Amino acid sequence: MENSDSSSSDAKTYEMLWDCKFCGTHKLLGKTHRFCPNCGGQQDPTWRYFPADNEKVAVEDHVYVGADLVCKSCHALNGAKSEYCGKCGAGLTDAAIAKQGASRVHDEGQSFDTEDLHQKKMAQSLTSTSSQPANDRGNLSKLKFIAIGVLLLIGLIIYAFTRTETVSVQVNGFKWERSIGIDMMQAVPGKVAYYVSQHYEQVGTRQVPDGESCQTRQIDQGDGTFREQQECHTRYRSEAVMGYMCTYVVNRWMTTSPVVASGDKSTSPYWPATNLSPSALCYTLGCKREAQRNEHYVLMLKSDKARDYECAVGYDLWNQSESGNEFTIKIGSLTNHAKCDTLMAK
Repeated sequence: MENSDSSSSDAKTYEMLWDCKFCGTHKLLGKTHRFCPNCGGQQDPTWRYFPADNEKVAVEDHVYVGADLVCKSCHALNGAKSEYCGKCGAGLTDAAIAKQGASRVHDEGQSFDTEDLHQKKMAQSLTSTSSQPANDRGNLSKLKFIAIGVLLLIGLIIYAFTRTETVSVQVNGFKWERSIGIDMMQAVPGKVAYYVSQHYEQVGTRQVPDGESCQTRQIDQGDGTFREQQECHTRYRSEAVMGYMCTYVVNRWMTTSPVVASGDKSTSPYWPATNLSPSALCYTLGCKREAQRNEHYVLMLKSDKARDYECAVGYDLWNQSESGNEFTIKIGSLTNHAKCDTLMAK
């Protein structure tokens, strides 16, 4: 279940603070003091920072229209709806938008301290440096070369793993195996059942509301003010869901370990004895019956490079082959794996 987040509609607006970079005056008001009252220096929006709780100055009846525009000619700050700079008269069509700082948040009951301007500017500097574009054409060329190199490498790997060579091999041994699966009548869960019982127990869990968790967030609006709002989301806790569960048992044939016989050419293949009664005569628990039969015949091969391979073949080929018979087969050049479907008599 998703949490339902909500933000308080009664958000309040306060003035950001800024420091004059010309005379060093601290904690000037972001909206009220567009210029330093001590030296007349122009406000730099990148020098704005959040105040501590005990330094907040509320802005009454504030109508937010957007972040400030920075005049390209004189770098003066202008309101977002201004068409011309209030200081030099230049048009603001292509004016830059004042940078907004990252928002900050704390849990309910905690208080904000004054934001560290030095740390803020260090973070902005690192972000600006890492996001500056390099030579786009050079980067594109590098990416092309890297992509071509990766494709060539993938192609070489595929070629190396799929490349084969044809080699001569001789039969130097035989193996065979025959098995008969065994089914046993066992008690398992099912639909037509006996020993039915009912229990009242936990059958799952559900998430139920369990109060709210709230945080206070401060958001730089870019016009010398910041908005402070409360954000809450519903907390949930897990609650057991109880219900009636039924258990029951049925008799069913289940596969167990097979009976196996194996050997080589010195012994003719045969089916192992199971000594089981016909299934029609036994349907009680513990009864056994024969199930699926399987047989495998393997030629043991040695190549002209003295490497050994094994290939599963049909009974006729296995029975007709003799030690010393020669075949050709494709072998993986890198993996040395025999492709038995390519086995051919010379």
